[in-house]
Amino acid sequence: MTNKKRIIATTLSLTLLVSTYGSIINSNEAAAAPAKSQTVSNNALFKASDLKPVKLTSSSYLKVNDVQFYHVEGEKNVYFTVTVHNEGNRSLSLMDYWFSVRSTMGNKYPIQLMGLTEKKDNIVPAKSKKTFKIHAKVDSKLNLSDLKLSVIKWDFSMSNGGFERVIGSVNIPKNYSYITPVGKSREIKQGPNTLVISSSNLDLTNVGNHVQASLTVNIKNTSNSAVNLESLKFYLRTNTNRYYTLDSVQAKKSLLPGESAQVKFYSKLPTDLKKATYQLFIAEESGAAPTGTGDGAGTGASKANLPVAYSHLKANDTRGAVTLKGQSYKLLIDNQYVDTKITNMMVDTNSEYHNVTISYAMKNIGKSAIKKPKLQFELLTNVDTSYPVQVGEPEGNLLPGVSEEATITASIPASVSLTNMKLAVKRVADEDKSNDYLLAQYMVPDTTTITTDSKATYVNKQGTYEVTVGDFERLPWDSKDIINTSIKIKNTGKDTQPLPKFAMNAWLSGVKVDSKEIQMLQVDGAIGLKPGESAQFIATSKVSASSKFDNAKITLSEMLNDKPVSTMGNFMIKAVDAELPSYDPASTAYYTLKQPGVEAQMNVLETSLYEGTNTNTIRTLVSYRNTGGRFAKMPQVVAYYYDAANGVQIPAKITLTDKEVTPDGVNLVGVTADIPKKYKASDLKILVGQGITEGKYASGTQTADSYVNGALLILGDNQTKVEDYILDPIELRPYTFKFNKVNATEDTNGQSTFNFEYNLTEHNPFEEVLEKRKILFELEYNGNKFTKSFELGEGNLAVGEKVPQSFTIDNPAMKGIGQSGFNLRLYEEVNGAKKLLLEHRAYNVK
Repeated sequence: MTNKKRIIATTLSLTLLVSTYGSIINSNEAAAAPAKSQTVSNNALFKASDLKPVKLTSSSYLKVNDVQFYHVEGEKNVYFTVTVHNEGNRSLSLMDYWFSVRSTMGNKYPIQLMGLTEKKDNIVPAKSKKTFKIHAKVDSKLNLSDLKLSVIKWDFSMSNGGFERVIGSVNIPKNYSYITPVGKSREIKQGPNTLVISSSNLDLTNVGNHVQASLTVNIKNTSNSAVNLESLKFYLRTNTNRYYTLDSVQAKKSLLPGESAQVKFYSKLPTDLKKATYQLFIAEESGAAPTGTGDGAGTGASKANLPVAYSHLKANDTRGAVTLKGQSYKLLIDNQYVDTKITNMMVDTNSEYHNVTISYAMKNIGKSAIKKPKLQFELLTNVDTSYPVQVGEPEGNLLPGVSEEATITASIPASVSLTNMKLAVKRVADEDKSNDYLLAQYMVPDTTTITTDSKATYVNKQGTYEVTVGDFERLPWDSKDIINTSIKIKNTGKDTQPLPKFAMNAWLSGVKVDSKEIQMLQVDGAIGLKPGESAQFIATSKVSASSKFDNAKITLSEMLNDKPVSTMGNFMIKAVDAELPSYDPASTAYYTLKQPGVEAQMNVLETSLYEGTNTNTIRTLVSYRNTGGRFAKMPQVVAYYYDAANGVQIPAKITLTDKEVTPDGVNLVGVTADIPKKYKASDLKILVGQGITEGKYASGTQTADSYVNGALLILGDNQTKVEDYILDPIELRPYTFKFNKVNATEDTNGQSTFNFEYNLTEHNPFEEVLEKRKILFELEYNGNKFTKSFELGEGNLAVGEKVPQSFTIDNPAMKGIGQSGFNLRLYEEVNGAKKLLLEHRAYNVK
């Protein structure tokens, strides 16, 4: 190469620009658009008109892929994306070529190259291709058809003294368009990879003192390798060449081969852009942050945006768009949709405020779990006055097909009308940013104002009644919970009136519990009511144990021929009021059970823990007394051991009987359960309730299908005393057991026998002892053990004084026990678990 050519080549290399890429704004939330605009176009690909190639050599040529304008801070730039195809068997050097951009009037514009940064970038290997960009600042009045790109080959043998030889030009026809039409998708290049991009319509919504723009862009990776999306930036371009950054509210940073993503974009626009037309502008950016006015895509001293593609947008004026009452709305979160809806509206009004409670349901209708979005809410009155609300912070994930509710509360002055109120949902703004975009608006459903102390007056053909809904309780039942609500109906008329037949519907934070799923338990058996008399009912139903609600809205309807004919009243109960009473065995207050003709009391006597292999067993002895005036079967009881600190309920077995108990008679009842070894007796209480079957009170050993009248019984101290003297008495309510003497003997055949004499007395104030006591003997000799169990009060360990007893030690390894001492341990045994009562080194006491 001549010196002249080297100088020119070096000069050309120094003019090349370096292109580096920035990142797309991301967030882990998503936003909504009206349903009609959420469908992203999947129409045919748009392709710019094919432009004539320029032949470089017999086996290589240059092809212009696209041409587009880019307006930056009042300047107009033209960008040519070109690809050099080398189909020969040798490498092609681009150092031998240059380019020029001219107008049809002959004006020449200085060019810059992008994508040929290094010397090696100028080499196109055999059987390959190379893509780069050529751009130039041009006259602002020019159209694309006024420009042409010429390809120059350096030729230092030209006779006229020049060294530029034009080997071909690319002219742009008048009908050439580089902007994707509405409803079409577009291919764009990301290095060697290809993305297909299409967009929804552009939604424009008035929000306060600005217009909010939003659209959904569908991006699909049609390449064979992953594509990084962080190098792309998205803008709105107006017909007046103003650019506004589009913020993405999704955290999609890359796409796998064949993967698609729907990305929601937002921007805040001035209100003076009412008549503007818009395009979606996609760019690659390089360098530092841009400078300039507005929210624009302009360039700064070390910042450049490289145009990638434009798309025409159809704008929808959605100012004031709102989801109608009872309708659902789809939010796009992490590339999948969540169905959202206001499910319930409750108002608790006092003299100063409307205390509003709204249930906002979110159901993941996608195929994978997504993180619950952080949202902020506002209540807007019919004159668009905004009131802040309170809502719990979201935690965990939304599972596919699962609906979860957020409870939204707000206090609005009582003088403010709640008619046509709207709920506005926005994303939470990033720190030091104003990207709190509006995601959706909902018309709040109408509601009847209800207070927690509401009383309803109901009039029918039979008379006038006062209806009150009172106590509320939530009780465990296997994998469900029982919800019980007390109802009182009082005759406020002047004559005896029949009880109206009625049914109840309930909404637990907006989730309806149908009347068919509610049993109505009559407490007192009343049929007719004298003036001033009341009848008590308990409405009971079951819900999922995982069901969460803060309030219950209740509607009572009078029924005729099993159909509701009239509403008796609407009521509201707060779940926070559902507090179970507690009873301490040291107090004089006892848990009381009442049902027609029967009254009883229950009180804790003692509690013991028994050690098992994998779990321990807990047993509580309880006195169960008939406090009524008649012989009666005792009410059926359901029991759980309850860890109040952690809300854990452990099902328990309770021993009951079908025998009638005399007035003031008492039974000894046992409550037992297997519990994790981590628990101490002091960690637990017993949760008890009065059993019911098919909507009626149960008694004796009937199988309950629900229960009411829940309460917590506080447990006494764990009985842990271990005796160490063989002759000390051992208390095992209602018995006292005492050894008088023990020894071990062997006969001439080598058979070993354990002999003992005992006293077993019974202090028994109980009509029936329903919980048996069993003791376990353990003999240890020379590291070998032998056990034998007995039930107290029966068979071989009956009540008596100085009763001799023995048992054979059927273990050859225990041979010799009669000649020396041995360890004797006495346990109480329950369901295979045991508790040590006595441990003694025995020397054949006589």
